[in-house]
Amino acid sequence: MNLKEIREQFRNISGRYDLVNDDLSDHGANFYINEGSKYLDRKVETTRSWATYPVIKPIGTWYVRFPYARAVKEVWMTTVEGRAQLTKKRLQDIQAEFYTAIPTEWVNGTPLYFSPTLTRMIPEDIGPATIATFTAYIGVIPPITNDYNAIVLSTPIDQESLFEIIGLFYSRLFEADADENFWSQVHPMLLIQSAIRQTYVVTGNNHLRDTYEKSMNDELTNLGMDLVEQIIAEVDAMEG
Repeated sequence: MNLKEIREQFRNISGRYDLVNDDLSDHGANFYINEGSKYLDRKVETTRSWATYPVIKPIGTWYVRFPYARAVKEVWMTTVEGRAQLTKKRLQDIQAEFYTAIPTEWVNGTPLYFSPTLTRMIPEDIGPATIATFTAYIGVIPPITNDYNAIVLSTPIDQESLFEIIGLFYSRLFEADADENFWSQVHPMLLIQSAIRQTYVVTGNNHLRDTYEKSMNDELTNLGMDLVEQIIAEVDAMEG
């Protein structure tokens, strides 16, 4: 089902006709549907929770940004020499070991390490000119953004490279009426139930919120068991 179809069923099942216009266009329902999708992503790990974000970066790149990330698990880098997995380090170690010089003195190379990094600065309304002044000295501050996460590499790259960010990612959020994601295509009823639950979170109706949570729990548990079955498939003995 696409967003428009989900929105229609959300209206019919919840009775929230105030959130969907007569022509089925959005009048607030999309917010709850997207929040319901994110709730499901956080609630259970499924075969679709993991994803790969590939991106090609030019010479001199020292950070990689990516959307929808919940948790970065692996980072791989591919060049003409081959493909290798980068090792995770703490951000403070990356800064202390590899970025002690000012940015104009950085030397390009082949990174062996990465670290998840900060994408937020206080105050949050700080202007671009001020940020640019800071980065001339601090260096390891990627563009400030709320909707992207980022990793810092242990050195700027000396050749064009493909990076693959592997980890837990949110499902695609809905914008256009024709949009679909994993939940709307495979488990539309769960998505609708989750969206309705979100309306009760906002209104403070804890009884109905809990009722919807309980109604979803069995199905969410089954989805988690499907992932376990996939992981243990063809494993007939424990290693050790």
